[in-house]
Amino acid sequence: MRQKSIGEVLRAARESRGWTFVDLQRMTKIHARYLQALEYNDFDSISEDEDVDYVLTVYADALELDADVLLEAYDSNSLIKYREEGEEEILAAELKRSYRVKKKDHKSFLPLIYLLLASAFIIIFVTYIAYSRMQNQVLPTSETSYSVVGQTATSTSSETSTPEQSTTSSSSISAKNISISGSGDYIVATVTETVYPVEVTLSVKDATSWISLSGTELAEGVVLSPENPTVTTSLPEGISEAYLVLGVVKGVDITIAGQQLDTKALTSDTGSIGLVFE
Repeated sequence: MRQKSIGEVLRAARESRGWTFVDLQRMTKIHARYLQALEYNDFDSISEDEDVDYVLTVYADALELDADVLLEAYDSNSLIKYREEGEEEILAAELKRSYRVKKKDHKSFLPLIYLLLASAFIIIFVTYIAYSRMQNQVLPTSETSYSVVGQTATSTSSETSTPEQSTTSSSSISAKNISISGSGDYIVATVTETVYPVEVTLSVKDATSWISLSGTELAEGVVLSPENPTVTTSLPEGISEAYLVLGVVKGVDITIAGQQLDTKALTSDTGSIGLVFE
């Protein structure tokens, strides 16, 4: 019988599936920094903004782990015990191995069947929601759009009326070969005439922000701060879409292929940017 912390159990299950925090953020709709905090057993940082029990339950269900066992370990501040099914079998590679804080006698298989059915329903529902959101993000509809041509900045606004839609407004702002659509906490930046590899630079001056960029070595996330103000990475040929997560939007400068990315449409404190390369 061996023992592991809650974070070690979650990390082993995630890595065995080859998932990143960005992947699980899409599936669970929980910010990547909270999922990362679980794997570091940093429950205090989560409790300031979110309910730890809820975050832990959703994360466990996404990884097909027994949420009740993890919650019991969290409530009792104890390690998780598990039994190996064969010599030197690795828990993270099998995932089907049974984790438990203590050995329990089950007199009936009926509760287990109900639990499995409930878990399957949750997984199907989360997968459907994640897939639907990804489909909608490819060609988002928004009241505000930004397009960039040359180095001249222009802005226009107009009011139109149709039998099915009331007044909308649009504006256009600046930077060669990059168009931006969307608003709020999610926008899409479309880069045309892409030349690979695409260099992406993120920097801060006085801000501190956790950032993550899928398809690169930054997929697991990194913290930018005045002590570590700049990070540069490249997207290789064959990558047509990438997902950029900003823990803090304000104060983060983004440069793609040498061009400054306008993030004015991101009006929330945290945000995400879908990058599309054509």
